[in-house]
Amino acid sequence: MEALRLRGRPDRIFVSVDESTGKSIISFQPPDVGDPISYEDDKTGVRAMKDAAALATKYPGSTVHGPHFHAARPAKARIRPRKPA
Repeated sequence: MEALRLRGRPDRIFVSVDESTGKSIISFQPPDVGDPISYEDDKTGVRAMKDAAALATKYPGSTVHGPHFHAARPAKARIRPRKPA
């Protein structure tokens, strides 16, 4: 986290957690401030929230939103129509 450099001050810092994969992501608003940061095996979002709080301290005026929990959508099965006999 020490080596992370953003291209400006983020207005908002978002933390989202995918419960099905256990992956957490920190993203920024506006998006051009920096690339999203992802963490594997962070099902509770604790690690991402800790780093998001550190970023908010480093960039005063930034607000942290989250963690927002969601599950990946299952692959949509394609149903082929049958031709009448």
